[in-house]
Amino acid sequence: MMDRKSIYTLGRTFLNLMLLATALPHTIAAQTTTPQPTRLHSKVGPVSLVHLYWHFLTLQNYLDTKSVELGSNGKDGSGLRNNLQKQLAWSDEDYAFVRTSSVRLTAELKDLNTQAALIKAAGESSSSHEQLQALTVQRETNINSEITFLKQSLPPDKIRAFETFLIHFFAPKVLSSQPSSTIGSSIAGQPAPTAVQK
Repeated sequence: MMDRKSIYTLGRTFLNLMLLATALPHTIAAQTTTPQPTRLHSKVGPVSLVHLYWHFLTLQNYLDTKSVELGSNGKDGSGLRNNLQKQLAWSDEDYAFVRTSSVRLTAELKDLNTQAALIKAAGESSSSHEQLQALTVQRETNINSEITFLKQSLPPDKIRAFETFLIHFFAPKVLSSQPSSTIGSSIAGQPAPTAVQK
């Protein structure tokens, strides 16, 4: 069973991996003539609340998936599965909306990532950039749809508590040797989420 600090560390690692994953496709697509090294920055701007929802829902789906894997190996994964719910102090009934949204969003984004990979594998063309931009717009639409679903399913006080939790959960903590964060970009080269400033 993971403790709160381990879940927090996993959440920060997951966020950084997602930022890196969104940076790599743009870095590759942006290299037209001379390859440019990806720069790492120690100071990054705040992430939009929309993207905090995205990262949280994807993280919850990841934790649920890992919990199932643990269960299939005869281990108890409930601590992993329920940690974030317990931190929010939400009932199973309320948190079921978060789980539903996390499953749906993760599946939609996986499909978009597959489409983006196929476009990139086909090579650069006159329409590839526009196709990738369309996928980025679709990603944002999918994320906003899930936010709308949650806001329609949960009372306003739960949404306020959830948004406050998101901001604090993903806010960086001061560490003695904190690595630099990568400033990433989206599928089509538009700004992607970066770490929340403390």
